[in-house]
Amino acid sequence: MRWAILASGCLVLFGNYYAYDNPAALNKPLQQHLGLSDDEYAYVLNLLYTVYSVPNIVLPWISGYIADRLGHRRILIWVSVIVVLGHMIVCLGVERRNVPVMIVGRVVFGMAESLSVVQSAMTIKYFRGQELAMALGVNLCMSRLGSVLNDVLTPLIWSRTNVDVAFWGGFVTCVLSLGSALVLVVLDRRQSRKLGDRREREEEDALGHAVRREEDGEEEEKEQEEKWQELSEVTNERGGGGRPLDLSLEPPLKEGNTMLSCKDQDHEHQHQHQRHQPLSSSQTNVPKKGLAKVKKIVRDMAGFSLSTWILMTLACLLVGVIVPFNSIHAGFLQMRWYHDDPKHAAQVTTVPDLLAAVLVIPFGYFVDNYGHKSWLFMLTGLLIGSAHVALGLFRLATPIPALTLLGIATAINSLFQSAIPTLVAEEQIATVFGLYTSGINLVLVVVPLIVAKLMTLDPTTYTHVEIMFASIGFFGFILAVWLKCLDKNGDLDKKEIQSKPVEVQA
Repeated sequence: MRWAILASGCLVLFGNYYAYDNPAALNKPLQQHLGLSDDEYAYVLNLLYTVYSVPNIVLPWISGYIADRLGHRRILIWVSVIVVLGHMIVCLGVERRNVPVMIVGRVVFGMAESLSVVQSAMTIKYFRGQELAMALGVNLCMSRLGSVLNDVLTPLIWSRTNVDVAFWGGFVTCVLSLGSALVLVVLDRRQSRKLGDRREREEEDALGHAVRREEDGEEEEKEQEEKWQELSEVTNERGGGGRPLDLSLEPPLKEGNTMLSCKDQDHEHQHQHQRHQPLSSSQTNVPKKGLAKVKKIVRDMAGFSLSTWILMTLACLLVGVIVPFNSIHAGFLQMRWYHDDPKHAAQVTTVPDLLAAVLVIPFGYFVDNYGHKSWLFMLTGLLIGSAHVALGLFRLATPIPALTLLGIATAINSLFQSAIPTLVAEEQIATVFGLYTSGINLVLVVVPLIVAKLMTLDPTTYTHVEIMFASIGFFGFILAVWLKCLDKNGDLDKKEIQSKPVEVQA
């Protein structure tokens, strides 16, 4: 059942990733369709990604907190419906060549970024302490396949039809993902009921043992009373006219299944009297629900370790390189290597995502069985920095070797999520994932705007953009080294699979 739940969860994010990169896959054709100049389109393209991230600076960690309290199933259905509605609005804007409508649709579409928060929390629920890194890697693998298919199919659909139909193809994948979310909810509910029934049987068995022990205690007490009575009669008969045996000291009194002395009973009555005392005014002064939730979130955040904050900062910065580059790589490759050949450029852009989709499973297996996450995090920063140095500063005959390094880095980057449960308490997982997603979206608001500005300064070679990406990658390497130094107990480098399987919490 766990693997069926994982399969359904993988498909939940497929449509989101496919539709998310529709504008990037149709970089130049979309510009011609909208009739915009190079400078205008540079800002519009990056604005489509920026407005997607704006609402998610706050929403994901709020939704993560709500999901921890209200349940993941309800939130999963809500955000899946929002994905469908948001991309439908984008498609209508593309049909009418109306940029403001497209932006509104991307805002609505972006409000469903919480989908990954809830889906990741549900995956952790069934795989924590077992194949967690590989399960999260498989999730990202399927998501990346959505991006890969978008890079291949969307330009192909455009070449045979038009830009409008290509965008509506993304809408179809969003509807399919909504169906997968419904299947996931059904499977999760069924599994939770099975676990609940099993626990109920265990509780009934425990209660039966307790009842039997109580019955045995009553029989033993009855036998003790009969022995006392027999001893009294024998003593009176043998004593003749002597003083009869004093039976005023009776057997100890019993409370439930526990033998209590008179002194213990007095203490118990006093404790019950205190327990039924009315609450004081300070105890009944409960804060408002909204303020209490905010305080709870702030307290949780204040309790996070420095390692948790560094890990989230590192992950957000590296995603802040990977995603913005994916939004411009089709145009970048056309400018540098594949002039006026958008189909060929789109096919080459699939190299990082396709390689990441293939490598994420073996990397996940390695981490689950051998650990060493912190070393892989350092390697990710080095690979990203080196790849963008090669793309930006060297005249390569082909970009494929550098894109291959980015694919390896993207695969390792998927393991960052599996490190989060290592550093936080179980009841805080969804909240941390929400905060992590908010940080990513904050970076994805700022970085695309910087990229747009740098693209206008250097519209033909993108050298300034590549230097910025390389700098972020090398800074991520420094943060990874710091994280390794803080991990004195080696928690991040421990393997995920334990000697004993962890029971799933219903």
